[in-house]
Amino acid sequence: MNKILTTGFAVFWLCLAAQAREKVIIDTDPAIGYPFRDVDDGLAIALALNSPELEILGVTTIYGNHSQKKTYAKAWELMAESESACGRTARVYRGASKPGQSRETKASRFIRDAVLSYPGEITLIAIGPLTNLAAAIKSDPAVGSSIKRVVSMGGALNARLLGLPPGAFDLNWGADQAATQLVIDSVPEFVMISTDLCMQTVFTKARYQKLASEAPFLREYLAGNIKSWLNFNRLFFHGPEGSGFYPWDTLAVEYVLAPEIFQANLLQVQTRPRPGKAIYIDVGKGTTINAPLQMDTEKFWKIFFARI
Repeated sequence: MNKILTTGFAVFWLCLAAQAREKVIIDTDPAIGYPFRDVDDGLAIALALNSPELEILGVTTIYGNHSQKKTYAKAWELMAESESACGRTARVYRGASKPGQSRETKASRFIRDAVLSYPGEITLIAIGPLTNLAAAIKSDPAVGSSIKRVVSMGGALNARLLGLPPGAFDLNWGADQAATQLVIDSVPEFVMISTDLCMQTVFTKARYQKLASEAPFLREYLAGNIKSWLNFNRLFFHGPEGSGFYPWDTLAVEYVLAPEIFQANLLQVQTRPRPGKAIYIDVGKGTTINAPLQMDTEKFWKIFFARI
């Protein structure tokens, strides 16, 4: 009898934990391991895959860090590595190959169908251009109002303070400026993980050594694929903690995992396009979003190294 009760309670708590998991879709342009391409999407995906709090409904790929063909292949590579390491994986859906693409793709169809199947439950982690989500909204405007929230890495609020020109080059928001504004205006909650926020901390050589020696998940794959990118960035980029690369997209995943380590900052924004992959952000008018400007970097890295 006691054994039956114990088993029953175990099943109950497992079911409760499963219900509490955050449903997410990751919209991404991974290029980790390709020469002279950023590694942040790969780290962000690995972080999400090894976070039991997240129920990853699917991964949708987009052009950006590389061509759509390359990012799609890289996403499947990451899934294969993860499945081999620990059995964790997710389905990958191929999306847009260029800005402004409004025709339906497997990615936009998946986003639309998933969001409408779970209204008010799905967080979309957008760590690439926003073309896929914009296409899903265009196919059915109810997608915008039915999504729980969008957490998007992109844009700079104080470009001059960062040493950047106004309307700076932006691989994510600037790649498809019209899609960016459409998504901001369409969803009930939009969280901006800005360049300003991401540049508060750096993936340094010391952090690389910690990952290479202690990482519990995909250690060899990640260490092998980020080393050249780290060495390249150490020649040019020096942040508050030393030289290295900025962790960019990983902050979007950590916001979903631990929003309490980010200081909320509600403001109104409206974007204005600039030539090329550039975008200007007008603050003080437009749609209200949450654009945190401060985070607890110590807690950020504690979470990061507990999962990666």
